[in-house]
Amino acid sequence: MKLSKYSFVIKRGSDYVLYNCWTEKMAVLEDRLREWLESGDVDHIQDIHPEFYDYLLREQFIVDNEVNEAEEVIKKWKEEEGREDCLSLMVNSTLDCNVRCWYCYEKHRANTDLTSETVSSILKLIHKRITTPKLKSVHISFFGGEPLLNFEKTVFPLLIQIDKMCHAENKQFAVSFVSNSYLLSEEIVNKVHSLHLAQPMTVQITLDGNEEIHNKTRHLASGEGTYARILSNMRMAVNKDVQITLRFNCTGNNVRTFVDVLADLKNWSTEEKSKIRIDLQQVWQDTPRTDVDMQVEFKKIRELFMKEGFYVNEVRAVSPSRCYGDHANHFIVNYNGDLYKCSARDFTKENREGVLTSDGDLEWNEKRAVRERIKYGNAACIACRIYPLCHGGCSQGKLEQQGVNGCIKHYTELNKVKIVRDRVEFLLERFV
Repeated sequence: MKLSKYSFVIKRGSDYVLYNCWTEKMAVLEDRLREWLESGDVDHIQDIHPEFYDYLLREQFIVDNEVNEAEEVIKKWKEEEGREDCLSLMVNSTLDCNVRCWYCYEKHRANTDLTSETVSSILKLIHKRITTPKLKSVHISFFGGEPLLNFEKTVFPLLIQIDKMCHAENKQFAVSFVSNSYLLSEEIVNKVHSLHLAQPMTVQITLDGNEEIHNKTRHLASGEGTYARILSNMRMAVNKDVQITLRFNCTGNNVRTFVDVLADLKNWSTEEKSKIRIDLQQVWQDTPRTDVDMQVEFKKIRELFMKEGFYVNEVRAVSPSRCYGDHANHFIVNYNGDLYKCSARDFTKENREGVLTSDGDLEWNEKRAVRERIKYGNAACIACRIYPLCHGGCSQGKLEQQGVNGCIKHYTELNKVKIVRDRVEFLLERFV
């Protein structure tokens, strides 16, 4: 037997924590147990402490000498990606938008509502999938552009048809929106909740700092600010049982102003706060400031919001969760029937990865084939000790980093150790 290459011994204060970045199991070690492990003589542990040895083996801190751990990781990922129990479909109902944010990567296009041909193709696609016994649920999310611009005209009529199919076939149905929330109304929430949903609707909403900074960034075409109305609509929504992911788009210039957002939200009720998950994200187009350490600022914000009863996602350099775009049963349908896997790039003909046919079939192109070939990373990724935790990032990043022979994310060994330490701290925080 051998120590798993994904097992780390991390010193934390006076203790040592044993952590495996594949199983995400942890144990606090006595000093003598730590010495046995670090000596590399794993088989000797079986003789002197069989109970500890059995624990290490059971939790995969140690593995058979012949096992190829990376192959086992990839095998498990393939199983997860190929799951057929949920159809997850993101629909770009329009590429038009009512706000103008400086960092938006999309070219807004007026008069780009879902075509009747695309609606027909989506319904045919779902009808083909929904009758298969393996499929248990359908999740439809709306993106854009601003999907609420054409809610009455195309979004809700499409939802009614999908709801009828799901209800008839006894499949669970879930609906979500990625929206600036300026147009989110009680009427819209009531209409969505009138469907046969397995869970309340969810909405991802973005703030760009306090009211002053947000309104300079996320304003209407007329220049009018949106902050106050977004907060008002969000409060209405959580009181109607809508689940909110509140994304903070942070830059070096706005990150410290989110303490003012806390002042605007801290007096909300415990129940209202319980329906909000805060997600801290750095705007990737931002030019870094030498006088602002984003990770330090993120940690401060996270602690302040958690102290007031909000749930805040882990602030991390990497995520053990893999991109939704890598799942075979998840894809994006543009308003015109073009197919995509990544929602973080502009929806141009050059970026499309296929088309949805009039018969409701998926016709993928060579770009999708390349994505499939490279999505598990290069040789350096596969050999890396934090491969299960980092996996080289998303497949879109790998597409754009083709030809890089070393670490796709350019991590040093010190970076990797810090990533492991941060993950351990986050996991321990959840148990305290």
